[in-house]
Amino acid sequence: MNNHNPANIPSMQGGQKFVRDITTRNPVTVSAGLTLALAAERMETLRISCLLIEDAGKIIGILTERDVIRALNRKIPVSQTVDAVMTRGVICIKEAEELHSAYQRMVLHGVRHLLVTDAEGKPTGIVTETDFRKNYSIERFVGALNIAGVMTQEHLGMRGDNSAMEASVEMQRLNIGCVVVLEQRKPIGIVTERDMVRLFRLQKLESRLADVMSGPVHSVTQDMLLVDAVAAMQALNIRRFVVVDESGCMVGILNEHDIVGHLEGEYIDMLQQLVVKQAQKLNDDRFRAVVNHLPHKIMVKDTASVYVSCNESYARDLNIRPEDIEGRTDFDFFPREFAERYRADDRKVMSEQVTISIEEPYIRDGEQHWIHTTKAPLLDSDCNVNGVVVIFHDVTERKRTNEQLKRRSWALEALRCSGRALVFSETEADLLQAVCDAITQQDMYVLAWFGWARRNETRSVEIIAGSGAARDYIDGLNVSWADDKFGNGPAGRAIRFGRTTVCNKLLESSDFSPWRQKAENFGIRSSISLPVKVDDRIAGVLTVYSKDPEAFGESEISLFDELVSNLGFGIQSRRTRAAYEGSLLEIANQAVKLEKTLEDTLLAVASTLEQRDPYTAGHQKRVADLAMDIGKEMGLEEHRLRGLHLAATVHDLGKIHIPADILAKPGRLTAAEFGLVKTHPEVGYKILSQIDFPWPIAEIIRQHHEYLDGSGYPRGLKGDEILLEARIVTIADIVESMSSDRPYRQSLEIADAIRQVIAMRGGKLDSAAVDACLKVLSSGKFLPNVM
Repeated sequence: MNNHNPANIPSMQGGQKFVRDITTRNPVTVSAGLTLALAAERMETLRISCLLIEDAGKIIGILTERDVIRALNRKIPVSQTVDAVMTRGVICIKEAEELHSAYQRMVLHGVRHLLVTDAEGKPTGIVTETDFRKNYSIERFVGALNIAGVMTQEHLGMRGDNSAMEASVEMQRLNIGCVVVLEQRKPIGIVTERDMVRLFRLQKLESRLADVMSGPVHSVTQDMLLVDAVAAMQALNIRRFVVVDESGCMVGILNEHDIVGHLEGEYIDMLQQLVVKQAQKLNDDRFRAVVNHLPHKIMVKDTASVYVSCNESYARDLNIRPEDIEGRTDFDFFPREFAERYRADDRKVMSEQVTISIEEPYIRDGEQHWIHTTKAPLLDSDCNVNGVVVIFHDVTERKRTNEQLKRRSWALEALRCSGRALVFSETEADLLQAVCDAITQQDMYVLAWFGWARRNETRSVEIIAGSGAARDYIDGLNVSWADDKFGNGPAGRAIRFGRTTVCNKLLESSDFSPWRQKAENFGIRSSISLPVKVDDRIAGVLTVYSKDPEAFGESEISLFDELVSNLGFGIQSRRTRAAYEGSLLEIANQAVKLEKTLEDTLLAVASTLEQRDPYTAGHQKRVADLAMDIGKEMGLEEHRLRGLHLAATVHDLGKIHIPADILAKPGRLTAAEFGLVKTHPEVGYKILSQIDFPWPIAEIIRQHHEYLDGSGYPRGLKGDEILLEARIVTIADIVESMSSDRPYRQSLEIADAIRQVIAMRGGKLDSAAVDACLKVLSSGKFLPNVM
């Protein structure tokens, strides 16, 4: 039930409809022996959400989009027959039933499709939530709430580089009908259950969401009136809107279910009217027949908040019989603070004669739950208040799911922002501070700090970076990783035992006593401490604090583990790069005028780089040799040729900062991975730009992926802005790469490389350099590298 005041919803009286009025006729029926591939194709082609399954002339089940998703997640082959995954049995309803009965049956059984039958039980059609929405008069929503009051806050947002399979698993786990693809919390695409049916049929489950999503996203703002949203949904013939705030960030989903849910509100409105009319006959069998079968908890109290009657569902919660509740009060069943709160709400409803809807705590079987409660006054024939009617249902799971989704979203955003820090931070110190800053951009995380594990006598932890609203907490903080009171906190244990340490009730932990009072003052309630490895040794710890006492579940732990793994690599790569830069600078300063020494140094660097990637071993040398031959063919002078050869020998130096598993990846790179690879010309330039070579080697390296038409990278240079040496290296790089084996493909023929450079001649590649290259290739001097 949505959080709204049922009294504001138009009455069904005067506009009564029956199931036959909205039934979709001639439902599609298929054999139980049909393959899932053909069934999925039928659903996709006809744009329907279900198929009825028939065997020997009888309907034995139904195949829905969610059944297909379950099959997808269980890795059931498309050649399997539908009877292996269909939902057996179909919930039926007579076509002469009133619409509320149909909707209540859907709610009671947790289904989205009802099989409609005639008086003799013969199938005549299907009723879905779409049918309810399409056949509901828009005027019915005039005066109702805006979207924020009825939208579903439980939504699933994922990044574009997540796979369709990952999205499918989460959709089934959370029982959600779509995943919204987000970029910086803003929707850029959507993948629905219908899309998953298509991907299942095509077996494209490992595709990136960015490649299979639908776009642009149909979105609305949360302050839009529901009547306008319903009209727009009908005009566009869609089943959902993505709801965004004023900055365009996603805050929820408006589904058909949220709209059709107004039926539930109207039902309660009519039920309240019925209870008012039956106020003097609360034990009447007809009244009990109405309320006892409902899943909602229903009770009636007198003006003193003493129970008069209740339905069986509520009585079961209290472990009593319905008739035994008369004369008792909330104080007989609930803690005093709860009972007083319930009684205060009763008084408000009766004294002000208003209907209220609230979410509040509730005790069942000794455990706290959350319920959505509607309370309305009971009036006698003279309009005097003589009691209150209470109707509620459990929303604990919804709130729990919503909180889990929010926490995961916060952790994902922290991971994304930290990823940018890993790429763009220049120094190790900048990197550590940038990661702490990125994590605490979310209000959920009030503090993040990084400390080195010093190997001194006291085994102290030296905090060198920190950020967040509680940043002052770490001033003067005494933390160690020794086995003492300052080393048995979360951070100390994470270092000492080498594993992630989570404290979701930090202030209740006895090991946290040295810091408890200070943490409480700064609003710290939970923490996660993660050991950071550098060179396969635990070098430090990253600790994140939250104001939420239950902030770190399995999903968040997994995401933060990924973050520190990347952080460790970032530290290590910067140390490696710094070592190389220092080494090259020292050699260059000592041999400013000794060109031979410079050549030897660059060759050593090239050799070291290629040891990380066996598939490209020798690639730089072969590019250098081919570039040298092209330069000779073009008549370059000897001194210039030597600079060209050296630049080509180390043209991929910038790949030193790219993980080896990306360089050797046998499959297609993700957008994020390829973006990281594309940084190597700029990184190579930065490494060598401070060395005083007698040739523009650093600039040649920086430009070797630029094209004459400006379509290259990293700076999109055009024409004469690109050095001739860089143009030559570009052509040599293309030819050598195409004609040599790679992890993701076998080598191509030289003829293929020739056709490629000819096709690019004059547009992207220098015409004179291409002509010179073709002469070199025709001479047979260049031989491809085939493993």
